[in-house]
Amino acid sequence: MLKSKKMLITLSLLAVSMSLAACGGNNNGNSTTGGNANASASANTNANAPASESPSTDAAATTEANGPTEAKPAELTIWPDTAEDKLAVIQAAADKYTAATGIKINIKPVAMNDQPDVLALDGPAGKGPDLFYQPGIGSLVVKGLVQEVKASDEVKGTYTPEALAALSQNGVLYGLPLVTETYALFYNKKLVPTAPATIADLEQIMKDQTDAKKQNYGFLFEAANFYFAWGFLGGEGGYIFKDNGGKYDINDIGLNKEGTVKGASLIQSWFNNGYLPKGVNGDIVGGLFTQGKVGAVINGPWAINDYKKALGDDLAVAPIPNLEGGAHPTSFIGVKGWMLSKFSKSPEWAADFAAFLTNEENALEYFKKTGEVPPVINVLNNPVLTGDPLVAGFSQQIQYGQPFPTVPELDHVWDPMANALKFITEGKDVQASLDDAVKLINDKMKMAGAK
Repeated sequence: MLKSKKMLITLSLLAVSMSLAACGGNNNGNSTTGGNANASASANTNANAPASESPSTDAAATTEANGPTEAKPAELTIWPDTAEDKLAVIQAAADKYTAATGIKINIKPVAMNDQPDVLALDGPAGKGPDLFYQPGIGSLVVKGLVQEVKASDEVKGTYTPEALAALSQNGVLYGLPLVTETYALFYNKKLVPTAPATIADLEQIMKDQTDAKKQNYGFLFEAANFYFAWGFLGGEGGYIFKDNGGKYDINDIGLNKEGTVKGASLIQSWFNNGYLPKGVNGDIVGGLFTQGKVGAVINGPWAINDYKKALGDDLAVAPIPNLEGGAHPTSFIGVKGWMLSKFSKSPEWAADFAAFLTNEENALEYFKKTGEVPPVINVLNNPVLTGDPLVAGFSQQIQYGQPFPTVPELDHVWDPMANALKFITEGKDVQASLDDAVKLINDKMKMAGAK
């Protein structure tokens, strides 16, 4: 993947030294990013209010004429993910929107991974949401589950360009972003006083601190999870689909080629040496780390709050250690956002509410309550983020990350690679396992009509 094309260059926005100019120059300089959400929350506002007034996310700011032109609905329905801490923040924002517009917000949590399948059934039956929450565009367009978000330049200018690109396909925007994320190395300073800089350093920690009988480990991560394993596979030169100047060639799959094989072999060596337990999963990783029985783990910013409660000031975050030869592990960069359902009967108002949920005030509150970082330019420049050492650790890793390929065929990669990694962690031949995965990916793409 060409360095110049990576989302990582501008998404190192989390670093203290970032500037608004580095974000593509799309910031309009307004410290409030409510956009259309503020325009719509204006039923009681003087239509002759001067345009230069600073808008508020809690009340109306501009004239109704500048908001949605369609009839105002009595209610909107949204499907957030099921995490309770996040639901509380969303509910608070929804209450503010209802107070400002009079539109009732029905919040119906549906597990994020289940939403596309549920929507495919409920949407045509009229039981679907206006907005639903997803990690990127994936195959939502091909499946006919989303429609274009018609947001103003002012609204779009509040987000990083790369975050908008992650929720777009062929130049069409289908959602508004709430969270940008990658994963990094969490470590317990009681067990690992200094962050390991290289894989050799990390392996020494594994060797010194691993005692499987006592469930003590130097390092743990979900090795059979392609999402987390990719950092090592891509870092060694692997690729999913060949990136030709920003266009992905789905007929050129790199998942069984030299770089991926080298990265997978590294992971397998940790199992062969007894450093990682077979069957390690997220519950094991999080449970043992919060009990103080693991020196370091790989996880994402969603884990900050739980880890901080357990470890307090002993918790630290650093980039994933450099590979042999100096290459950086290439963690995935993901963007989660509110997608506009194809079946919404009030698409303008749904888009307006999505803008409100992701504006500066609500996005900053979301970060404070969940630890998840919004790709909202003014929030990224807020001292609450720039002064947080845990967030700074992720900002360093994100410089080496890679965005997900924005092609629907990515959906066919996950299961075959999960199976291959499972076999690899169990000691099966690395090359053969990856060859089988690529064959299955090709078969699945052909069955789905890929050319």
